[in-house]
Amino acid sequence: MIVLPIQRRSGIRSVPAGTLALALASTVLFVVHASSDRGAQSAAAAFYVDSGLAAIELPRYRDHLQQSADTDAIGRLAELERVAGPTIGRPADPTGVIALVRSDRRFETDLRAGKVVTPSDPEYADWQRDRSHFDQMMDSALEQRLALSGRAWSEPWRLVTYLFLHPDAPLWLTNLLVLLLIGPFAEAAAGTGLFLLCYLGGGAFAGVVNLLLANRAAVGDWASLAALAGLLAAAFGIQMMPGRLAWNRRSVEVPGLAALMIVIGIEAMRWFLKGRDAADASADLAGMAFGAGLAGLFKVRESGRLQQPRPGAALRNTTEPGSSTESALARQAREAATRLETRRAKELYKELVELEPQRIEHLCGYLNVALMGPDETTLQDAALRLLWLRTKSRSDQLRKAFLMLLQPKVLKVLPIDEHLRLARRLVKLHEDAAALRVLDAILSDAHLRQLYGRQLADCLLGLYTGYTRRRLTTLAEGIQLRLTTYFDTSGELGGLAPATHAPTTLYTGSPRSRLPPRS
Repeated sequence: MIVLPIQRRSGIRSVPAGTLALALASTVLFVVHASSDRGAQSAAAAFYVDSGLAAIELPRYRDHLQQSADTDAIGRLAELERVAGPTIGRPADPTGVIALVRSDRRFETDLRAGKVVTPSDPEYADWQRDRSHFDQMMDSALEQRLALSGRAWSEPWRLVTYLFLHPDAPLWLTNLLVLLLIGPFAEAAAGTGLFLLCYLGGGAFAGVVNLLLANRAAVGDWASLAALAGLLAAAFGIQMMPGRLAWNRRSVEVPGLAALMIVIGIEAMRWFLKGRDAADASADLAGMAFGAGLAGLFKVRESGRLQQPRPGAALRNTTEPGSSTESALARQAREAATRLETRRAKELYKELVELEPQRIEHLCGYLNVALMGPDETTLQDAALRLLWLRTKSRSDQLRKAFLMLLQPKVLKVLPIDEHLRLARRLVKLHEDAAALRVLDAILSDAHLRQLYGRQLADCLLGLYTGYTRRRLTTLAEGIQLRLTTYFDTSGELGGLAPATHAPTTLYTGSPRSRLPPRS
């Protein structure tokens, strides 16, 4: 199968620093929040009940909800009955009741303004004193100082700090996992700076929307995650986007809409399990819109961030064309291959691999266009350049390229010595079955078996060692059977040693295109 080289490849950083920094900040603040706030909130909840504040405020709050025309009032009333239990003056779950009351900003505003417990009430003085003490106890908690609330208009830092607060472990773990899933892709697409702007700016924008439209406090970074998903969906849509998972160095490709589907799916599940209070659709939509707008404003997909080579990957020479010329050549080569202009694409890709013989994407493109044409000399040149590439990369792109070399059309133009080199490269990439196909084809020929005995035995021993270490007993026995069948263990193996210098056909007049000798 021929893969046209029309997809933009990624110069993705191996470590998504921005994603990991946000994950670390969220984790540290969750641990601190969970340890420090638990005691403060428990003490405040006990005082709320013992001082009689619950007996004064909760019946009035129930009446407020029963008389309210707010669409959320029915749901809040049901939640109040659930957490308060049969005796509303001494609620079964004081912490839950306090959170419910404090999240209703309209009632909280009226309460603090003296419109709920009025100065004409006989218990007003005691209530005011106890309420002031209760507010001081609650304000000592970290969440009260950092969470999103009406105070954000005078304390704007809350628009950012609330993102790192998570009230319970399930919410924190879910958000952390989603960040580690989609964060590296967004960071690879937009760059660390724009990625952080999307995360923090999307959360802040959603916080403002929450303050204007919703009637409750907010914590957690779900709106920021929605902004990242919106950025990827707007930039890539159904197209594949390259990236790495935070815990895996291997590059993977997924559709741009995948991040959006993850966010929507988890939000729908929360809505189904915990009711509409568990989700804030307006803030989530605001986050998605912010991310999508940022993608369009900065033209994330067309900005070339995914195509920039890693620092030091491109050869630099003041006498040669700069990176802009290099990018133009690559673009022209891709366009020619897309239009099936094989001859022109071959010439452009050959120029690219001679300019930068270590660039994997150019080598793979050169091989692809060589497979499209009948020129065996070009096909051999493309295959040899890949086989003699000095790299420690084990990317999927390189893996697929070496598997393409197994095609009979390619093996036909390669010397047997290069067949063995291909088998060794496949072993290093853990493509053991593919390596065995090459080795078995050579082992079946007695003359070749004698001529390349040492190299064949070395490859088989490499496979045997790998299987033994991984305790793959059956596979190891298959390799051992080949060794005992084809080689006399009592004698010394002979045959040709592997070549240590690239074929002279790969050398050109340009000093930078010369492939270094292999040791």
